[in-house]
Amino acid sequence: MFEQYTYKQKFFALIVIFVLLLFASNKRSFSVTKDNYDLMKKTEEKLNFITTSNSDFHNITSEIAYLDAAIGKQGISPETVQQSILDFSSQFDYIKVANISEIHYAQSNGFDIFSNQLVLEGNFNDLSKVIYEFEKNFKLSKIVSINYQKIKNYNTRRDKLQASIIFQNYEKIND
Repeated sequence: MFEQYTYKQKFFALIVIFVLLLFASNKRSFSVTKDNYDLMKKTEEKLNFITTSNSDFHNITSEIAYLDAAIGKQGISPETVQQSILDFSSQFDYIKVANISEIHYAQSNGFDIFSNQLVLEGNFNDLSKVIYEFEKNFKLSKIVSINYQKIKNYNTRRDKLQASIIFQNYEKIND
């Protein structure tokens, strides 16, 4: 049946059949395999993104908890915090509360800032102990500034040591 064709015609027909089979196999299997491979790569990238996002979420959650601990408790009225500062400082008999200022309100970067100032009198070691106890055990507000002052009383000719302590609370402004 193929004897009537020359080798050149048979070779040309074979190349045409080979090209047709190549296109058919590309259409049926190679392109499907390539599409599935691309889909697998995209899915792996999404899975990678999800696992990294999950770990990022845990990191952000722990950072938020750390910042909440650093800036003081939220949801407590400033008057309650001031009363708690007074109650906490009155536990120590060896120091004297010289002054407590009114609450100062400020707003910055989406936060309400409440500041309380307390002035204590006593000797340096006692004041340092009280300040240490405030930093360690007082959770409602955080100390942001401590200033020691030596004040001379000219009537008694004695020096008094005072420590001015500023406490701050941050509350997120609710929009």
